[in-house]
Amino acid sequence: MRLVASLAGVALGFAGAPAVAAGASSPGPAQLSWHKCDTHFRCAELAVPLDYAHPTVAHLNLALVELPATGAHVIGDLVMNPGGPGGSGVQFLETTSFPAALRASFNLVSFDPRGVGQSDPVACEGPAGTRALIALDPDPESAGQIRAVTQAANDFDRSCTEHSSMALLEHVGTRDTVRDLDRIRAALGHAKLDYLGFSYGTYIGELYAQMFPGHVRAMVLDGVVDPALSSSTQVEQQSEGFEVDLGDFFAWCPTNKSCAGELPQGAKTAYEELFQRLAAGANLGADLKPEYGGPQRVTFGVAETALAGSLYSDQTWPYLATAISQGLAGNGGLLAALAYSFEGLMPNGRWANLMAAGTAISCVDRPYPKQIRAYEELASRLAKLAPDFGAAYAWSYLGCAYGPVRPEGNIGAIHAKDSPPILVIGSTGDPATPYSWAQAVTRQLAHAELLTRRGPGHTAYSNSTCIDRWTDRYLETLALPPKDTVCASTT
Repeated sequence: MRLVASLAGVALGFAGAPAVAAGASSPGPAQLSWHKCDTHFRCAELAVPLDYAHPTVAHLNLALVELPATGAHVIGDLVMNPGGPGGSGVQFLETTSFPAALRASFNLVSFDPRGVGQSDPVACEGPAGTRALIALDPDPESAGQIRAVTQAANDFDRSCTEHSSMALLEHVGTRDTVRDLDRIRAALGHAKLDYLGFSYGTYIGELYAQMFPGHVRAMVLDGVVDPALSSSTQVEQQSEGFEVDLGDFFAWCPTNKSCAGELPQGAKTAYEELFQRLAAGANLGADLKPEYGGPQRVTFGVAETALAGSLYSDQTWPYLATAISQGLAGNGGLLAALAYSFEGLMPNGRWANLMAAGTAISCVDRPYPKQIRAYEELASRLAKLAPDFGAAYAWSYLGCAYGPVRPEGNIGAIHAKDSPPILVIGSTGDPATPYSWAQAVTRQLAHAELLTRRGPGHTAYSNSTCIDRWTDRYLETLALPPKDTVCASTT
């Protein structure tokens, strides 16, 4: 689950139980026409109804990608979602390495959800507008600062209606994506779905198990979202999680030769010096390549986004240390690179529509406050609980205050009493989807087992050989790990 630190996005947006009944999809023969699209991959498109209430009126096209299995005895197709909302499944599969055991047993399949990437994407701000949104003050306090971020949120929402059809904006919610996922299952020619969802992708899986329990063979949910929590509780627990993670980074730095050398005064002292300067209005130069925007200034907002993105994994802590060291010397290039990459800037210089799609999906999925006073009060409260992240996260879902679409979803727990056993994975130091959320969803699901990774970072698969082993075994044999199994992180 990514957390959008800019005011254009939202921290989390998840619907509760849908009010409509799920329709059945017969498996039938495979309906996808695959073609080679890279050295190792095959690609296809699948037409799905734009509006499932009127399935014959209009359709949109989903982009799919497959990495064929390497083994002689293939179990089937494992469909994946990397999270977001707004993350490209196509890009995820094409750029991620997976364990050999999984590669041998399954064709790996992923897709861009509706409104995302290559699947009739939502469009809002252009590159310059996106960089301007990231640069906004993440902790507005004065009346003028609040007016500025409010106007920016209004302008962003207006840009979405100018560049995207209302019909698309009204039908990019998660429950429509879940129906699309069932169409993908049927198009692959399977009566049962094998699914691996990360972060926000776990919510897609949870809702699928609720709507189509009889269509699940195996389901793994890693980095779990709890849809029973209110939006304010979600961002409160996230901001506290990132606060703890920042403290872990400070404690780690003296134990790492490179970090200790770059920040001899201590990571906490260096961080506070740099971010206090930026919060007071200073900015840094960043000499980026032309395709990345060229020379520009790095503000407090850009640095805060870089900070949040760098705390998702302890593998990026060394980059954060270097970025702070360079920032103290007046060079904001690495901070800008970290922030822009987190918000969707790709190596080719193009921007993924991560921010636009994430906002659009979240605003359909659940209601958010419309009154600015609600954001001010939440920011004031969270600033006391999490001084480094609380206020910024409170303002981070302002984009839905002025959205043009009425939300369809509600806040509510998941209920999937008729589903087969599901494997839920939580990490004790996960800042983006706290461990307590995995515990809660395990209780909500009637048939689920919790597998725990001890350690920092968001999601567990590929971060622990123990987690990988139990996950792969479950997907292959449907055998769950013993109750209360705890795995260490890979060192």
